[in-house]
Amino acid sequence: MEYNVFQNNKLLDLVNTKLHWNLYKLTEIFTDDTKNAKKIKKENYLKIGKYPIIDQGQSIIAGYTNEEENLYNNYPIIIFGDHTRIIKYVDKSIFIGADGVKLLKPLLSKDKLSVKCVYYFLNTVELPNDGYSRHFKYLKEVIIPVPKVEIQQKIVNILDKAQSLIDKRKAQIEALDELVKSRFIEMFGDPILNQKGWRTCELREGIKEIKYGTSTPPEFSEEGIPFVRATNIKVGRIIKNDMIYISPDEAAKIEKCKLELGDTIVVRSGANTGDNAYVTEEYVGAYGGYDIIVRLNNKFNYVFLNALLNSSYRDVIIQPLTRRAGQPHLNSDQIQSLVIFNPPLELQDQFADFVKQVDKLKFEMEKSLKELEDNFNSLMQRAFKGELLN
Repeated sequence: MEYNVFQNNKLLDLVNTKLHWNLYKLTEIFTDDTKNAKKIKKENYLKIGKYPIIDQGQSIIAGYTNEEENLYNNYPIIIFGDHTRIIKYVDKSIFIGADGVKLLKPLLSKDKLSVKCVYYFLNTVELPNDGYSRHFKYLKEVIIPVPKVEIQQKIVNILDKAQSLIDKRKAQIEALDELVKSRFIEMFGDPILNQKGWRTCELREGIKEIKYGTSTPPEFSEEGIPFVRATNIKVGRIIKNDMIYISPDEAAKIEKCKLELGDTIVVRSGANTGDNAYVTEEYVGAYGGYDIIVRLNNKFNYVFLNALLNSSYRDVIIQPLTRRAGQPHLNSDQIQSLVIFNPPLELQDQFADFVKQVDKLKFEMEKSLKELEDNFNSLMQRAFKGELLN
């Protein structure tokens, strides 16, 4: 068999010769069935609906639809993000996202192949990263070790148990996020309805400085100073996933983009337009990318503003502003013109203190989650060396 250049071929030889596991190229045991799945555009996703939509993003389920026609029922399957390289296991009826989704249907019967076992194996393979190019050409070259189905099922059972611990910890972290949202509503009410009758004003009253990030991307490095892009802004937070870096020399060229504590970054273009997050101590001194950077005066607490902008206000007020004939977009004047309620700063600070306490607990849980994920990744590696079956 002709191997690729990105897998551990010595390991494949080992499980083949010592454990007598069969080796298959992915295209020998799966077929690309994307054409038989109906695609739903992102603007048509629902938050609640009858059927899930699976796309190439991080979330297992991207949205929902109530459509019935051309529902894909031929599961279990594997979903591959052609741009993102994200791999998902699906065992229910679905629709798929409109961009960059590959749907892989097994060619072997269930008594010979566990799709979930293959899913777990694929998550141990480091595919080449060509940025936002397409990666299916690499996935098709992956060599998959396939033991007897009984062994496949044992591997799945072990990894499922480890995955369930991760899922529980994630649920606990999500519960903390919901606690913060509930506290916001309890203290301030709905930001759209303003039942408590707070004074309202344009956001510009609370802005000390607003500016655009760099329009000319710097030269990136393997390490150095974090360069925060739209892809690093998720659910009101800056995340490390796919973080890129710049050297001090490159940073000196874009000094206006240097971030301070409490700066609010608002994504101004693309699919995630309107996403926003504030700069925590971890990212003080980092640099903002192409997006809008908002620095507040003393009328608003940045933690309070973050909670407001990521509440129902984002969907009802901000999102409609982003709609353009072409690509979604926001500008600084639209941000400054946002009308929001302005409760007393003392109350905003009380809310921020509450969030700070919740974040401490969340930090410990996220640290525990990292340990669980590291253990899970180690188990996956050992599973496909045959080390869990002794």
